[in-house]
Amino acid sequence: MKINDSKKVTVLIPCYNEAQNIADVIKGFSASKLVEHGYEVDIIVIDNNSKDNTAEIARSLGVTVLHEPKKGKGNAMRTAFYNIPKDTDYVLMLDGDNTYLPAEASRLIEVLDSGFCNMVIGSRLGGRVTDGSMTTFNRMGNWVFSHLVRYVYRVNVTDVLTGYYAWTREAVEEMRPQLHSTGFAIEMEMITKMANMGYEIYSVPISYHSRADHSNLNPISDGFRILGMFLKNLFWRPQKQIIAFVTDSVMPYSNGGKERRLYEISKRLVQAEREVHIYTMKYWNGPNSIVHEGVHFHAICKKYPLYVNEKRSIKAGIMFGLSVFTLMFKRFDILDVDHIPVFPLLSARIITWIRGQKLYATWHEVWGKKYWYAYMNGSLGHVGAALERISFKLPDVIISNSNHTTELLTEAGCTATTKTISLGVDLESIFSVPVSIEQSDIIFVGRLISHKNVDQLVMAVDQVRKQYPHIVCKIVGTGPEENNIRDLIGKYNLESHIHMIRSVPNNDDLYALMKASKMLVLPSEREGFGLVVVEANAAGIPVITTHHAHNAAKDLILVGVNGLLSSPYADDIALKIIEVLEAEHEMEPHRGVQNHDWQVVVQKLEKAFS
Repeated sequence: MKINDSKKVTVLIPCYNEAQNIADVIKGFSASKLVEHGYEVDIIVIDNNSKDNTAEIARSLGVTVLHEPKKGKGNAMRTAFYNIPKDTDYVLMLDGDNTYLPAEASRLIEVLDSGFCNMVIGSRLGGRVTDGSMTTFNRMGNWVFSHLVRYVYRVNVTDVLTGYYAWTREAVEEMRPQLHSTGFAIEMEMITKMANMGYEIYSVPISYHSRADHSNLNPISDGFRILGMFLKNLFWRPQKQIIAFVTDSVMPYSNGGKERRLYEISKRLVQAEREVHIYTMKYWNGPNSIVHEGVHFHAICKKYPLYVNEKRSIKAGIMFGLSVFTLMFKRFDILDVDHIPVFPLLSARIITWIRGQKLYATWHEVWGKKYWYAYMNGSLGHVGAALERISFKLPDVIISNSNHTTELLTEAGCTATTKTISLGVDLESIFSVPVSIEQSDIIFVGRLISHKNVDQLVMAVDQVRKQYPHIVCKIVGTGPEENNIRDLIGKYNLESHIHMIRSVPNNDDLYALMKASKMLVLPSEREGFGLVVVEANAAGIPVITTHHAHNAAKDLILVGVNGLLSSPYADDIALKIIEVLEAEHEMEPHRGVQNHDWQVVVQKLEKAFS
């Protein structure tokens, strides 16, 4: 939350071996006019793989430090742009070499705050350059580049190679997907592309001082790169990035965690000016292509049952995989394929090889040999395990939805670049939902399949009712185990204690039910992430889940804070339920949920796609 509703300025400081200077830069903001004028200042240092202790010094001063391992100012700045807090009003950037004065930051921000423009450049050539701080060669080069930009791009700037900038947050969000420079040419790329995007850009005078050591910029080689960027962007015009997702199941026709993830990120990518296309099976009536909430849905094959005899349909996987070849002639900049059910990855790999594009894949879980053999009941398990091993080698970049999945990918020998981006929740929506009048003590939400162990929850409730005779549990979901669960409830005479709800009208109703409960119990042995855990914590209730090795949801639990861990068996689950009932007011379910906001997730995904 902002202090006294003041406007927030996020300061970005890219650094490479700036241990001598970074402390002075950071401390300079504490006495700046930004603070005096009531702005909230948030400082982020981007350590560009420094060899000295730049990062340690910055952390010791209480600021956020991001690590960008790929060397180059452009890489550092793009990382910074994708990590701006969502409550930021203005973004300020200055180099960490102490050649620019933090005290002069208010000059740039006040111009933005007045609504005069979208981007402000701190001009050294239009201000005060101290003796010895800029060579004659560098001054002449900057003068030439600045005049070229003024003449060709028609923008009122006097120093295009400065290291002091300010933008509105909206301008940064629209600009960042357009940036690709890895080095010092990032400044020229920002100015020329923003000019072509129609943004108002102006300069204000600043001071420039000598740095304590040598500069990281090479005036000859970097100068040619900057000239190349100027020429390259002469005819550049902004275009929406086209992102294509391939998945065999989508909301609202299926409401699992992976379907919700795609729904939430796709609509936010549209809001961020991306063009999003989802290629799936024909779940709806009417034309093969429809648009919903700005997202384009395309049916590339007829609907096949996803499950046969409680197992994933091989036929559906193969037929959907073959239909993916129709994307060969579709326009897209990014192709992201759901790794389930493997076959679409094979087709997509061939397409991207031919087109010379990267293949991205979203990974929810790793099964491994043992699980494949158990799942396929024999020899077919060898085939499934082999296909999984092959699938590890197909993508260029894997988007893993949990640290647990990332670790399993590494252990399995996966060599693709793997980026861990966890699932998220719509915090504002959950916080604003009123509590349902249908109260309960326990709630389960999920698909009713064997590894979820809902039968163990039923038996646990039977044990708990001996101590809490009015205990009430709601089971929300459907699946192959539904009839077995109903039979078990009848066997233990729990009809007045356990209420089964096959579905709820919408997410708000589900969150309302969560808020009206005292805890969520997820006795699952296998979760790729466990989104429902974050949703329950955001709804203000603790979670009991298992410490099973294949349950990634366990990594979301701070034991005794937002939940507890148990074995997947009724006796232990019952003990943990009683423990929560006796200590529910001592727990803090909300702790850490802000890290799982969908907007944060989308920013990380955009960075992975850049």
